[in-house]
Amino acid sequence: MPIDIAPEKLSDVIGKIYDSAVDPALWPVALESACGLIGGTLGYIGLFDTRKKTMSVPFYSGGSAEMMRNYEAILPVSPFWDVMPQYQVGQIAFTSELVEKTGLTETEIINSRFFQEWALPSGLRDVVAGVFINWEGRVGSLNLHTPPTRELVGPRDLAVMELLLPHARRAITIGDLLDMRSIAAAAFEATLDTLTAAVVLVDASGTVIHANPAAERMFSAGGPILSQRGVLSTQDANANAALKDAIGRAASDESELGYGGIGVPIRARSEELSPAHSIAHVLPLKSGTLRPGLSLGAVAAVFVTPALGNPQPPFEALAALYDLTPAEARVMIEVASGKNRAAASLALGIADSTVKTHLARVFAKTGTSEQSELAKLVASLTPPARLYTDQR
Repeated sequence: MPIDIAPEKLSDVIGKIYDSAVDPALWPVALESACGLIGGTLGYIGLFDTRKKTMSVPFYSGGSAEMMRNYEAILPVSPFWDVMPQYQVGQIAFTSELVEKTGLTETEIINSRFFQEWALPSGLRDVVAGVFINWEGRVGSLNLHTPPTRELVGPRDLAVMELLLPHARRAITIGDLLDMRSIAAAAFEATLDTLTAAVVLVDASGTVIHANPAAERMFSAGGPILSQRGVLSTQDANANAALKDAIGRAASDESELGYGGIGVPIRARSEELSPAHSIAHVLPLKSGTLRPGLSLGAVAAVFVTPALGNPQPPFEALAALYDLTPAEARVMIEVASGKNRAAASLALGIADSTVKTHLARVFAKTGTSEQSELAKLVASLTPPARLYTDQR
């Protein structure tokens, strides 16, 4: 749905999110700004262990340290543990839907220890949360809580979270690669040179401005990334197109960066010469208050890591390559497997009309028009994605 937020205000919030990837001390500011878009009073990044029923909160805004300690203490009795794993990457959770999934009534939730001993005393009533990790019992989410003084979370709030989530996911992923260290402008390139991940700073045309030693070693080995006449490239046409598109958006309007450029799978030329397969992430540098001064002329930093041990599910690879939402990518996989719309609807638990809408967008973004063409695209995925085809 259209959102009544001034473009400059939305860009400001997204800029603060990306600045936080470089300086994690800025996350509280970014979370406060995100809350401001929906009238929220508490925002935090939550990392949940659904097996142990524990949580860590590396960053939050709007609450006190005591409030967050109380949250972690009461969390084991939360009524939502069993339903949290049902939400996949890219999906948005909100309280009324969570309650419905538990099978409990709203009254039972309100009378629960979790609500009475934490939410109510903290002045909170509702939440909208976007999932950016769901992996082997670990669920990570961006959470914005709202107070009893405003209406319950509705379509507008869900739309705001849908806009913010891919940016938060990119910032958190790259922040992990940077080991959550704060980087001063004067030492940006020097700091990148200490990373084990390959990092290449590029201008709007993809020309390499700086490559750290790990990236230079890849260039010398002939992959998985290359510097061809000074321009960053790969020998994988799909990855090339995805990286070019993400860099172009970073140069023009980073708020237009969706899921493209997060976890782009790159096929290596030779498994003997370089890691068999790699994953690339694109961090925009042109906007915000911190990033423009980090490297003169650079519009993006491209991070490349081996895709060993934790290969991507296919929907993530498709999303990265074709700028699909995770929901669109899941529809693409189901249809490509031979299912008709009705069967895909049943498999994904969504309405047939939703499948139709997603499929139209998939055809447009992938430049295809038939089911057989989608099947060929999925079949041509790099192995990091294919490994998961039978494990969805």
